[in-house]
Amino acid sequence: MLLENLAYTEVEDYLKKKDIVLIPIGSVEQHSPYGLIGTDFIISEAVARAVGEAMTILVAPTIAYGVSPHHMAFKGTVSLNPNTMMGVISDIVQSFVAHGFKRILFVNGHGGNITPLKTAFKQLKAENIPGYFDVISWYDSNKVRKACKDAFRDKEGRHATPSEVSLTKFTRPAEFATKAVDQKTVAKPKYYWPLSGEEMRSVFPDGRMESAPWLATEEKGRLIMAKAVEALEKKIKEIIKLKIL
Repeated sequence: MLLENLAYTEVEDYLKKKDIVLIPIGSVEQHSPYGLIGTDFIISEAVARAVGEAMTILVAPTIAYGVSPHHMAFKGTVSLNPNTMMGVISDIVQSFVAHGFKRILFVNGHGGNITPLKTAFKQLKAENIPGYFDVISWYDSNKVRKACKDAFRDKEGRHATPSEVSLTKFTRPAEFATKAVDQKTVAKPKYYWPLSGEEMRSVFPDGRMESAPWLATEEKGRLIMAKAVEALEKKIKEIIKLKIL
């Protein structure tokens, strides 16, 4: 069910039966010495593709880049301007709408994308573009939050978390042979938000935000992935029942 592997005639056949498409979106940003720079898009892609396969729903190519200016003091991070992101999202949505898609869902892995996405949706509606547009973050469900809390308690933190590192260990285990494994202290400093790139690095020198990513395991990643897929499937079933005006 990957759009990139279909011919246009197969998309025409799909649209005779369904009007929904999933679009994974994440970011290219540092996730400490313990995690992968591609963490956010790797996870959103894996979750979206698992749901697409299970529910026979089309999955579009992943939008890897996101809005990550606060990580720019760490080498390898690539950040889009929020206005750039909104323009890209608007163009993508309007392309799908033009072909007959009515339910366009972005499966998100990065918190910094949410405001630009929702703002783009509002602008599209102001322009009377028809359809249902939404962003669903893989981590934003009670079941997933509980699974993360049960696994890591007060060491989960806010960025470079053991849950997201576990998910990438589960999906790309070979890439962790060279990553950090040593245990450090988990600091919980006082700070304001948002932060510039330099401010971010001064508060969180190694990129971790109140987290203990060395606790990550493949098995915990497998369990959290199952919860994320289950939660997304449930949400999509509700969306499919909606009447599109």
